[in-house]
Amino acid sequence: MRFKIHLERVSRDRFLPINYQYELSSVIYKIIHTADSDFARFLHDQGYINGNKPFRLFTFSHLDLDKAKVIPEAGRLEHYGNKASFQFSCMVDRTAEEFIKGIFMDQEFTLGDKITQVDYRVSHIEALAPPVFTEKMTYRCLSPIFIRSKRPDGGEDYLHPNDEGYEKLLLSNLVSKAQALALAEASTDFSSDEVALKLKPTGKVYKKGITIKQNTAQASKLIAYSFEFELTALVELQEIGYYAGFGNLGSQGFGCVGVK
Repeated sequence: MRFKIHLERVSRDRFLPINYQYELSSVIYKIIHTADSDFARFLHDQGYINGNKPFRLFTFSHLDLDKAKVIPEAGRLEHYGNKASFQFSCMVDRTAEEFIKGIFMDQEFTLGDKITQVDYRVSHIEALAPPVFTEKMTYRCLSPIFIRSKRPDGGEDYLHPNDEGYEKLLLSNLVSKAQALALAEASTDFSSDEVALKLKPTGKVYKKGITIKQNTAQASKLIAYSFEFELTALVELQEIGYYAGFGNLGSQGFGCVGVK
């Protein structure tokens, strides 16, 4: 399911870090944990298991701020309006709609890092109508897609959509999520030998440098890309990508897309 979560700024403070994805992810976990610790534990610690690897099958978009400006030299966003929203998407049945709404409704939280924070309240939440999925879809990124490739020396390369291997890694990630979901639901398994995927960027590709856990000893900078694209793949994989995120680190706010 996918939800649009509407926020009101309730503090006089109005400066957010430009890199707020990790902090927003932490807020989401905290809200869910407060309402339902078992569900939060499943999302954070376990997720859906494929082999020994957990897949946390949810994602979220960037914040949509009504009035804001970027202050790049300070690494800040100034939210001088009062309204904001973001989309939250997860692989749960539609019967969970009221449960999810109840978790988020009227919650108040602080978003930010050690330098600046802003207080928000959830004013309302709406369930978004599901798209009609077909084997060929056109998407636009609501948060950048992050694809990483392991090197023999143990390092990682962060791939551009036009790089060799990008499609293969995107497909592998979707298939792994599908396998984890299928195992959890005792449904038909997937095999990457039996499925194919074709991705075609349809416009400019924007490079996004995003720092996770900024201003801490654990800080790491990732490179992801925002773009519009056509995707040809199995309907089941289209659905999983839409609801759980395309690529790596969906639960950190990467790979959330909208249907064009």
